[in-house]
Amino acid sequence: MKKKIIILTAFMGLMLSACSDFLDRKPLTQPDNTTFLSGREQVENYINALYPALPAPAQYGMGVRGEEVNSDNILAEKYDMRLNGENNLFSGSSDWKKGYENLRDVNYFFYYYCVPEIEETAEIQSLRGEAYFLRAYWHFYLLTRFGDIPIMDDFWDGNATVAGLQIPATKRSDVARFILSDLKAAIGELPETRASLFSRSKYQGLRINKEAAIILAMRVALYEGSWEKYHKGTEFAKEDNSAEFYQEVLNWGDQQLFPAGLTLNTKDSDKEAISAEDAFAHLFNKKDLSGIQEAVFWKKYSLNDGIFNALGGLLSSGVVNTDGPAGLSKSLVDNYLYTDGTFIDPAELKFKDFNQMFKDRDARLLATVMHTGCKYRSNAGATASKPMNVRAYDPTGTKEEIKLKNDDIVSPSLNGNGNSKNVTGFHIRMGIDTTYVDGNSETAIIMFRYAEGLLCYAEAAAELNKYDDNVAAKTIKALRERAGVKYITPTTDPNFPFTGISPVIQEIRRERRSELALQGFRLDDLMRWAGAGTLKGIDGRGRGAYLGKEGILYRSFSPEGQESLKLVLKDNEGWMDPLQQYLPNGYLFDLKRDYLLPIPQDELQLNRQLRQNPGWENVSE
Repeated sequence: MKKKIIILTAFMGLMLSACSDFLDRKPLTQPDNTTFLSGREQVENYINALYPALPAPAQYGMGVRGEEVNSDNILAEKYDMRLNGENNLFSGSSDWKKGYENLRDVNYFFYYYCVPEIEETAEIQSLRGEAYFLRAYWHFYLLTRFGDIPIMDDFWDGNATVAGLQIPATKRSDVARFILSDLKAAIGELPETRASLFSRSKYQGLRINKEAAIILAMRVALYEGSWEKYHKGTEFAKEDNSAEFYQEVLNWGDQQLFPAGLTLNTKDSDKEAISAEDAFAHLFNKKDLSGIQEAVFWKKYSLNDGIFNALGGLLSSGVVNTDGPAGLSKSLVDNYLYTDGTFIDPAELKFKDFNQMFKDRDARLLATVMHTGCKYRSNAGATASKPMNVRAYDPTGTKEEIKLKNDDIVSPSLNGNGNSKNVTGFHIRMGIDTTYVDGNSETAIIMFRYAEGLLCYAEAAAELNKYDDNVAAKTIKALRERAGVKYITPTTDPNFPFTGISPVIQEIRRERRSELALQGFRLDDLMRWAGAGTLKGIDGRGRGAYLGKEGILYRSFSPEGQESLKLVLKDNEGWMDPLQQYLPNGYLFDLKRDYLLPIPQDELQLNRQLRQNPGWENVSE
C-alpha cells in the first residue's frame, strides 16, 4: 500500500464552519502529536471531515437514485461494463484506492488520538464510536468488491518500505468477523439518551448512531453468509460459514435492533400521509426526516448553507441516468405484487396497457415509478409541472380544437434527446413529488433505514429454516401492510427470475427489490446470491413498456410523435427493447470472473503477498 497523504481540500469547509479560529492552528498534514486530537473540538472537527466520503448525491449528479444502472433495475444505453464482462485489469483501481484512502484517514484518527482518559466525556467517546463505525464501513466496501483483502487496523504510514508493505490478504470470513468486532466496539461507545432507548434521537438521525451500526452489522453478516452459501464450490468461496453469519444476523436483531424500539413510517404514524403510498414516498421526497424514526441515519441538505443536490431538477426532467438515455426496467415493475398479495402474470394481455400496469398494485410501485396522475414535467424546458396522463390522442378537428382536446396528455419522454429521453417508458417518481423544483434541491437522503434491518432478519431466518409466523409478522408482513399489500402464505411464482429457491426465500427476495429499489442494494444482492446468471441471454438484457400500435402508450402520441417512435427499439412482440443493438446476445457477465473486481496491478507488484482474484490471473491488459 503506497503511503497516502491527507488532502485537505474536502475537509476545510466543515472544519472552518466548526471553528472560526482554525486557521490559527497547525496544519493537519504536520500534526503536533502532543496536542493534535487531544480535545473534543479537534476530535469532532476531524470526525466531521470523514462524513463527506459516505455515499450521498453530490451537487450535480443522480447519486444513489441512478446507481442501479449497474443492475437489472435500470436499463441504459450506456450500459454497465461489469455486467457485460467488459471490465479490465484496471477496473478495480478506483475502488481499491477509495477504500484504503478512507481507511487510512480513519486509522490516522486512532493513531493520533490522545485525549486524556480523565477528559473523555460521553461526547468524545461517541465520536470515537463513529470512527469504529467508519472503519467497519470502509472494510465492508472493500470486502464486497474484492473478497479477501488486507485488514487495515492500524496506521500504515510507518510501513512505507517495500518490506513493511508485504501484508497478506485476510480471508473474507475473517474480514467480516473483524468488521463485526469494530461495530460492536462502535456500539459500546455510541450513546443512549434518557429520552429514548435508542441513540438516533440524540441528533435526530443526522449523525452515526447505534441503530445505524446495528443495521450495518446485519448487512455485513447477511452478505457474507449468503455469499458463502451461494458461491459454495466455486473459487469465490473456499469455505462455508453461512450458518454462523446468518445466526449473527438474528442475534443482532434479537439483542439489539428489536429492543431499540424503532418503528416503520406508516399511514397511522405519519401525520402528513393520506395513503400507504404517501407513507413510503415520504421517506424519499421530504427535506426533513428528523421526525421519522425509520430514517435511522440520513443526510440533510440546505440551500442557505450551500449544501444541495440536483435530484429535484434531474428527476422532474425525466432523467434516469445522467450519462445518457435510460429508464426503469419492466422487470422491476413486474416484481411488485397486487394489493391482495398475489403476484402478477406479465404475459397477461392487460399489461400491454400502460395504465393497467399500475392498477391495484403495491403502493411502493406507485411511489417509485411515474404513472398517470403523478405530477411530472414532460420536457426540460417547461416551467410548470403537469400530471402524467397517458390516454389516446384525438387528431380530429381544427388545429386549435386538436390542441385543446389533447392539452392534458403528458406521455413518457420516449422521443426526446439526451439524458431526458426515456428508453423504457418508466421514469423515476421516487423523491420528486413534494420537492418539485427546477434546479437545486434540498431532498434528504437516507443512508440507513429500519426497514433494511427487518429484511436482513427475515432473510437470515428463512435461510436457517427459522422463518415462522412470528418472524413474518414483524418483518415481511409489516412491510407489506405498510405498502397496502395483504400478506399471504408464499407460493412459487413461475415467472420469478431466480429458480431453485423456496417460496419463502423467493418472497423475501421480492420484498428486498420492492422495498429497496433505487437505493443502491440491487447489485450487492445479485452478487451475493450468485444471481448474475439471470442477466445473461436475450431476455436478461431487460425490456420496457409495450409500444405496439394498438397500445395506449403508442396512441397517446400525436401523429408527428408517432413518426418519431419508429426509432424506438422494440422486440418482435412490441415491448421496448432498448439494448438490443448494444447487447444482441444479452449481458456477457463472466460467471467465473466478474463476481469480484481485479486487484490493481500496481498493488500486486508492490505487495507480493497478494494474489489476484479468480479469473483475472491470466487476463492481459
